[in-house]
Amino acid sequence: MELALIDAIGPFFRGYQRRRINWSKIPFSHLATAGPGRAAQWSVIRADLDVFAREAAGLGFNAVSLDDVAHLSDHPWLEAEVRARNAVFREEFRRLFVLLRSRQLRIYLTADFLTTSAAVDERLGSRTGAASAWFGEVVAACLDDFPEVEGIILRIGEADGKDVKDPLRSRLAARSAREVNRLLRVLIPLFERRERRLIFRT
Repeated sequence: MELALIDAIGPFFRGYQRRRINWSKIPFSHLATAGPGRAAQWSVIRADLDVFAREAAGLGFNAVSLDDVAHLSDHPWLEAEVRARNAVFREEFRRLFVLLRSRQLRIYLTADFLTTSAAVDERLGSRTGAASAWFGEVVAACLDDFPEVEGIILRIGEADGKDVKDPLRSRLAARSAREVNRLLRVLIPLFERRERRLIFRT
């Protein structure tokens, strides 16, 4: 089946009041993970996403992309507070995935190489090979945890700006063709074994 893919992150920006907004990824720091505001905010997101999904499907799109693998991961190297916050995102996104599939839309997640936390950076240092191996673990676990996700869009050559205030931040970790090839040799077998699609995007 031909892939007609559309970015579906718009609903996550409702109520995000900033003078300058970075529209390239979901502002996860804006999303409620506890307290009385959580249920209300995520209810609005689901309602908005349902409208978006219905309209997108009506226009001929058959797949959506959402951010991101890092915020839906659960790795033992992550700080306890990051894992707890990600657990909420995982729970809420599962509900969003059900909604999208009910609209016959296929689901893709984005992933930057490399998004880490301070604790992960301490372990990895500047070793690109170790970073590729760790990233492979995170991606494989995400694909296994979310069988409804059909593929991942791997973004190379991007890093978060100074405006991103989040314990999970992306940085430029592959700076040469050799390093990118090493990463792809780690990732491609993971996707082949699971019969999922890897979209490589510079």
